[in-house]
Amino acid sequence: MSTPATTIAFLHGGSHAQLATLADPALAPYRIHGIHVRTGAIAELADAEVIVVSDRLRTDLLRPWAGPIGAALDRGATVLVFGENAVGTWLPGVREESRPTVFWWWRTGEDHRLRLRAPEHPAWEFFAPRAVVWHYHGVLEPPAGAVSLVDLHTENGDRDGSILYLDESSTAGRLLVTTMDPVYHHGSGFMPGATQLLYSTLYWATAGRRKPC
Repeated sequence: MSTPATTIAFLHGGSHAQLATLADPALAPYRIHGIHVRTGAIAELADAEVIVVSDRLRTDLLRPWAGPIGAALDRGATVLVFGENAVGTWLPGVREESRPTVFWWWRTGEDHRLRLRAPEHPAWEFFAPRAVVWHYHGVLEPPAGAVSLVDLHTENGDRDGSILYLDESSTAGRLLVTTMDPVYHHGSGFMPGATQLLYSTLYWATAGRRKPC
């Protein structure tokens, strides 16, 4: 038997959804260490093996953490960056453009225009389609070498950009970036797939770092 013994830092802004996520009993075994972006100390990231950048943080408060997050990647940490965090303004090598959010396509019958990519990538052992197809807040153009797992297409069928990508080549670490906002929806208690994405990303991030009991 094994248990997650990874040091996980969770950057948050104290919103109701973020605090509810931190209090989720299902996540207790991960022993997540919450760090407030306003009052937390940069040194708290020093030993983190996994850093979660919660969605919907104030960009002016998040930007000072960009350098330490980059340093963590350079030393081999895994970083998860969730949506609506203006990553194009502080995350090197990525461009972001906003897109209208399609909230209830499964009720209206509207095509969500999301397409799964890189089917042979080992990350798909951790992510079910339900976890990565619900809604989004923009498209990303990741740096060279990154792998998009989910793309958004235009109504004409052309690729518009990525909404979930993995970068395992730019640094010694692993970087997962998405424009989906699972912490907000999990903590708020609505949106099919959000909880599954949150749980799946944490499981993926810690899978290779688990230590025997």
